[in-house]
Amino acid sequence: MIQRRLLTIPRTVLLWLVLTVAFPLLLLITAPVDLTRWIVFGRPWIATRLLVMGWVYLAAEVGVIVVAGAQWPLSFLFAGRAATTRCEWSYSLQTWWVNTIMAAMKRVFRLEFVVSGSEVVPPGPIIVLFRHVSIMDNLLPHVFVSQPYRIRLRWVLKKELLADPALDIGGNRMPNYFVDRDSDDPETERAHIASLAAGISTSDGILLFPEGTRFSNSRRQRRMADLAVSDPELHALLADRDNVLPPRTGGVLALLDTGMDVVVAAHTGFEELRGIKEIWTRAPVGRTISIGFRRYRASEIPGGIEARKHWLHEVWAWVADEVEALSGRGRPS
Repeated sequence: MIQRRLLTIPRTVLLWLVLTVAFPLLLLITAPVDLTRWIVFGRPWIATRLLVMGWVYLAAEVGVIVVAGAQWPLSFLFAGRAATTRCEWSYSLQTWWVNTIMAAMKRVFRLEFVVSGSEVVPPGPIIVLFRHVSIMDNLLPHVFVSQPYRIRLRWVLKKELLADPALDIGGNRMPNYFVDRDSDDPETERAHIASLAAGISTSDGILLFPEGTRFSNSRRQRRMADLAVSDPELHALLADRDNVLPPRTGGVLALLDTGMDVVVAAHTGFEELRGIKEIWTRAPVGRTISIGFRRYRASEIPGGIEARKHWLHEVWAWVADEVEALSGRGRPS
């Protein structure tokens, strides 16, 4: 961990300093590019928007690094409850980090959010499952679950995200788990995920992105091909639903024995914000992001591994249908 942070923290701070100093010069480059694209192709300004978002993101990262660094020695003043204190501070810092990036994203890309069904979110404890299609939609659980309903989420994240200093520092101060998707010991990984339920209360929840990675057509084709071989029945549930990846079942199954309700979130509008390439080519400015929620009571969830796998794929079929409905291409489920 120390070796990783000795690399990632200086790198992030240096990138922010370089971008800050070079910002006026870079603006002289991006503005003419955007102006040309606007005149010739009628496309919104994207290069300048990406430049601004890059600076805001790095500034937020540096803010977390500075504040977390200042908090570290202060926590020793509360030695009797240092872990609890650092966790409380980290939740507050997480909120600032998310709000900073989300506010900039909404303004820079002129995004609007329409939410339906969110009244089913409380109370906890809950397992929260979110669709994942973009480098930006990982902010949604905090904005639309944690903040409005004061439900503190324990996140299951891929370990590759530890390269992000804010997620590394803050995430490791809170009861989260960074899963190794390539582990040779999946049982241990599932046990770590299940351990997140320890001490959970009515103001807590556990968040997973069951697809395991951002959606893309190529990933879907590979996953569906594998599923057709391993389980034709589950493959049939999602065969004609081409907007989701088949869910990975291990993490969810590890938590269902806890007896918690499951809240599922489908959303659409972030597809064109999947990555830098899509943002550049599709110019997703002025989009509406629609989010729909559904709650499954623990009593509705079957027992047994195979039955629960089938149930999870049925849930993800609902997500696919809800995405179509939210985007106006289908009927609400």
